[in-house]
Amino acid sequence: MAIDFNGQVAVVTGAGGALGSAFCRELARRGAAVVANDLGGDPTGQGGSTGYADAVVKELRNLGARAIANYDTVATETGGQAVVDAAMAAFGRVDIVISNAGNQRNGAFGALTGEDIESVLAVHVKGAFNICQPAYRAMMEQGYGRIVLVSSQSGVFGNPYRANYGAAKTALIGLMNVIAQEAPAGIVVNTLFPNAQGGRLGGTPVEQRPDIAFLKAAGARTRHFIEGMKPEFVAALACYMASRDCTSSQHMYSVLGGKYSRLFVGLTRGWYSPGRDAPSCDDIAAHISEIDDRSEYDLPLSGLDEMDTVLSVRRALGLDA
Repeated sequence: MAIDFNGQVAVVTGAGGALGSAFCRELARRGAAVVANDLGGDPTGQGGSTGYADAVVKELRNLGARAIANYDTVATETGGQAVVDAAMAAFGRVDIVISNAGNQRNGAFGALTGEDIESVLAVHVKGAFNICQPAYRAMMEQGYGRIVLVSSQSGVFGNPYRANYGAAKTALIGLMNVIAQEAPAGIVVNTLFPNAQGGRLGGTPVEQRPDIAFLKAAGARTRHFIEGMKPEFVAALACYMASRDCTSSQHMYSVLGGKYSRLFVGLTRGWYSPGRDAPSCDDIAAHISEIDDRSEYDLPLSGLDEMDTVLSVRRALGLDA
């Protein structure tokens, strides 16, 4: 049976950009009522306008969908609550949140200002808290919900001149892990790692950007699969993650150039040093190849799971029954 969102309400932040609008269109096409939130600012997060959200809503309504625009910033607790309140007032529930709002202030690590750092953390990290907390409370009352946190390869793999952005996007992995452990059955949270062209964050002319060498290197690669860089390729994965069909929580999924993958955090089997006396740094150096060996690894989904890997080693060594 085809995935559908009939009877469901989706909140999409950053809805006016290339990715956000693609998410909205696919959700609406499959029956969701949509709250299209967009502050309407520039790529750095400054300024604001109603034009971006209004344009998306006009398009959705022309398709026969139910949709409303919202212009509140997710960078504040009040703004995030206002977005969810608008959804509840218009449609009576919140089933889906795609936390997609973003900004960038790229620069060399040593040159980033406090404002560069705070501005990006406010939108990506605090913004995810500010929109997801009130939505999560509504989902708890309903007994159902889907949360999609939009991260980036800059967070999990790293890209130059994005220390603030990368740190903010990595924080969403930790947020997902904790929500997934606390959430009751029926509420699923996963993290999306999108790659696409056409967004506002990439709108600064190349010659004005400090990461021009990286952009040229990336362009030399993506030209081979440029057809897979359209936002619709990301929207397909995002909407699966937002659907009833997606019942697995605490997963990370990437899409790049038409290639869909799952990311995970692994823990090598490592080296175990039992006993009361801590090893020396010389002991660590002597065993670093064993610690680094990725031929075998575990996939803990919580701190308790990591503790269990130590207990497993102890049992294997006959130290515990």
